[in-house]
Amino acid sequence: MLLTLGYGALAIALAIAFRIARRAAREREDAALSVRTMDRLRSAADVREAMEIVLGSLLSHLNGRAIVAVTHDRAQLRVHIWDAQLAAGKTVVTHTEGSSTDADKYFFPAPVEPWRADAESGTKSRRIATCALRGDNRLERIDVALPPAFLEAHPFDSLLVCSGSFGAEWTDRLFVLDAAGGARPLRLLDTVMRQAGLVLHTLDVQAEMQSRGGAAERARVARELHDGVIQSLIGLEMQVDVWRRLAETEGNAATAQLGHIQQMLRREIVELRDLIQHMRPLSIDASHLLEYLADLAERFQRQTGITAHFASEVDEVTLPPHICGEIARIVQEALVNVRKHSGARNVIVRVSAPDNQFKFEVDDDGQGFGFVGRYTNADLEVGRKGPVVIKERVRSIGGRLAIESAPGQGARVEVWVSREAHG
Repeated sequence: MLLTLGYGALAIALAIAFRIARRAAREREDAALSVRTMDRLRSAADVREAMEIVLGSLLSHLNGRAIVAVTHDRAQLRVHIWDAQLAAGKTVVTHTEGSSTDADKYFFPAPVEPWRADAESGTKSRRIATCALRGDNRLERIDVALPPAFLEAHPFDSLLVCSGSFGAEWTDRLFVLDAAGGARPLRLLDTVMRQAGLVLHTLDVQAEMQSRGGAAERARVARELHDGVIQSLIGLEMQVDVWRRLAETEGNAATAQLGHIQQMLRREIVELRDLIQHMRPLSIDASHLLEYLADLAERFQRQTGITAHFASEVDEVTLPPHICGEIARIVQEALVNVRKHSGARNVIVRVSAPDNQFKFEVDDDGQGFGFVGRYTNADLEVGRKGPVVIKERVRSIGGRLAIESAPGQGARVEVWVSREAHG
């Protein structure tokens, strides 16, 4: 009897060890795919070639039927749709430019990312069950209403979905149709989306800069950042991710420290991502500026957890596109400063039109600047106070800047632009 129990315990122990070893092998396999994909991306000449590399690698590795990658450029109101299919052992990628209707079709709300959907077979109505990947790598049921237009365009038995963003202008969503099940594919999709997304959008920003006169130097800097610092940071973050997952599998005490290092690397990558995005020339039609600022505040809240509101006392703005673009960048920079330095819990983006001028404000309840009171352009220059980037952008459009600060209570950045401004 004891011998039988001993063999039973041994069998259980061996089964557990086998599962742990298999999981570790899969982790290494997924990590190797990420490394190979990023290595191949280094030589990509343009966005199309980069998309072929990323989508081809995922499609083959996940054994999916098709991948649809959709990018929404909120500043230019453009939607790019990339469709990848396997044909004769090769990945065929096609690109089409969509419309605002396509944005509604693909960027429908989902409470968390990444997530998967499964069509329940054997039912007349083809009900859809959805679940998301939790922090402990388990799947949890969630409610997602997939638009009929999407279901009609892309029927599926199973669907993997992952979203990402690049700065304030770009939102991405990746759909993998009829791939393998479980939590592992979602985790891999999330990793590749995060790592490759930055490279893809950097290539796109670089191409746009090169196509515009006078932007050659910015394009060169973007390319150097892409080829050098960013690639190195992404590669290091990937390696730390592998170490962390293996440490989790083996119950290693270093898991927490590796997780901390990985978070630090991710923050640095985000900082560089924001820097490159700010280098991109931005031109927004006046009829879309208020919508853009409202969306900027909403996305800021979603990404940071800081409560953000948008309020406007005007129905429209009448300023040239390049000035609207600079205003958008100024508000974006002010929000970045709130996220990085203020410790605020609430922020308001406000637009008004007093005294034949447009007034744009970013008001937070954080720590304030290192001075007390209200400072104008001249005061800030004489005292060498205030954010340099915002001061330079306001000066470039002939606007007026005022910053009011109460340390420990908050700060307000105000930008005034004449209604007749032409820049």
